[in-house]
Amino acid sequence: MKKNYLFLVGFLSLFLASCTTTNPDVSSSVDIESVSSSESISLPEESSAEVEALSVEAYFPFEADVAYSYAGDGNEYVSYQKYPQYYENNRIQYVTKNAGSHFIEVLELEEGAITQVFRRDETYFRENMLDQTRDESSTILLKEPLEIGNNWDNSQITALDIEIETMVGTFPSLEVTTTEKDTITKRYYAEGIGLVKEIYTDTNGSYEMTATLESREEGTAETVVLPTYYPDRNVMGLEVAEVNISFFTNDVTRKVIAELFTHIPGVDYGQVIPEGTQIKSLYLNEDGRVYVDFSQGLVNDLNAGSSAEKLLLQSVVNTIGSYYGVEEVVLTVENAPYKSGHIEMNEGESFYVEMNSVLE
Repeated sequence: MKKNYLFLVGFLSLFLASCTTTNPDVSSSVDIESVSSSESISLPEESSAEVEALSVEAYFPFEADVAYSYAGDGNEYVSYQKYPQYYENNRIQYVTKNAGSHFIEVLELEEGAITQVFRRDETYFRENMLDQTRDESSTILLKEPLEIGNNWDNSQITALDIEIETMVGTFPSLEVTTTEKDTITKRYYAEGIGLVKEIYTDTNGSYEMTATLESREEGTAETVVLPTYYPDRNVMGLEVAEVNISFFTNDVTRKVIAELFTHIPGVDYGQVIPEGTQIKSLYLNEDGRVYVDFSQGLVNDLNAGSSAEKLLLQSVVNTIGSYYGVEEVVLTVENAPYKSGHIEMNEGESFYVEMNSVLE
């Protein structure tokens, strides 16, 4: 089982990804490192009491539509934002974003423990991954009993009720210390809030990076900027608009994008698909292509000539391809290859992202 992940992925891997990633639309999978610690952590003598009548849910609440922001110190990539994209039963999917990288993680509440069961680095699109599990990368973040000395893998509860100051208040917090080789990570969880601070340092104390809760906003949405393509007024080429899209927890990506294609905000001629046309499925496949399936209205109600139809389809392909960071999009209608009076595609044939038709 892979160990010590939280701060290393929350700080160090975000830092490394930020230094190496040049294209914010390209996604990749992730492997996480682990190590176990054979040395015990010295504990305060004055307290070993259990946190009475509280469970891990109290210190790690799963909540929809709550945006977290953490202010960093010690590295330009330490500051980050976190948002719950999907939440169902005992699993929740978060996206974490810093200045140069995004990653997805799925957490599971089971048998008195919060475990990270899945992670995907460099993920700049939104897709429900709640059913994903990687046994080799599972990492326990917090585990009952909530008492000093309780340990798992290379982590241990080392203090209770430490006062942690943040920009949104001061909270009595539970401290979890994790060791890996010559690094030490301390994470602080407050009842009803969750993670309020992280400290990352080495055994010699030669450096320190921190992230402290800066804001916690309930009832808010995740905002994504999506380059959206559409034919110009004269249907001579494509224009592009940077559209701010809002996603609340459990919003379905394909429905939000279908609504966007129906009417692009601020553009009176910005309609890419006919009114009432649905996107029935939308996903990134293992072959590196995005598959999108439309309802029959895409063909039946298009009412466009050959040149206009090509530009409309190119608008769809460019927008979806840019969102997922891919070059090929397999576009179908009712699970059959796209076919109209002007264009006929073969089974499995791709449309390609192409920017030559985009007007300056």
